[in-house]
Amino acid sequence: MAPSTELPLVTLLPRAWIGFGKAPWRCVGLASALLLSAIGPALLGEDLRQLGFGWLGDLMVAASLVLPLLLLLALLCLADQLLPAESTSKPPLRWGWMLRQATGLVLLELLLLLGGLALIQTLSWAAGRMSTTLAGLVVVSGGLLLLAWLFSQVLALPLLVHHRHRALQAMDHSRQLVRHNGLKVLALLGLLIGINLLGLIGASLGLLLSLPFSALILMACCRTQTPCSSVSRRNMLPT
Repeated sequence: MAPSTELPLVTLLPRAWIGFGKAPWRCVGLASALLLSAIGPALLGEDLRQLGFGWLGDLMVAASLVLPLLLLLALLCLADQLLPAESTSKPPLRWGWMLRQATGLVLLELLLLLGGLALIQTLSWAAGRMSTTLAGLVVVSGGLLLLAWLFSQVLALPLLVHHRHRALQAMDHSRQLVRHNGLKVLALLGLLIGINLLGLIGASLGLLLSLPFSALILMACCRTQTPCSSVSRRNMLPT
């Protein structure tokens, strides 16, 4: 990816609105299924455990971890289809392959996060034997580095869906994109948080709208533009 590649931050909301207008009921349906899959199986599994069906309850809890990822991928794929297509071709969608790559991405990110926390704890314990001030500096600096790494991975899953990346490719692409668009990605996170906080109004029913909008905004970020390129500007502007 060229260093000049930039996020089309100005046109994110218009593009998301245009994409949502193409299939509003499909977006709302997938968002409702995503919310139900994140809550329903876990509650049902707990009830089954109390009734003595421990193995079935464990199965439902495991389903509550897999189903939301599958439906999140479906929502991102739908958002990718509703936005204008790019001029470059990409491999066809293969759900089995994409689910494996997305699962690998989530597990890899989780392992790195847990490993980073364990490393910070170990270093702070070792530094604490010499000085509490040094231990505090280790915790603060390690925490900042870990937050910076998490920040660099914000776009990994959308990029995996849009470009059909493998897990490591998506992580590296997200890191490069965030490095060249740090302030824009920070503004993007603020926008997404604000939209979903508004979605919590009205017994969280607004999430049925805010989640599809968030997915459309994230997928629009994958359609980066290169300054002074007519093709890039055409893909950036709402149509």
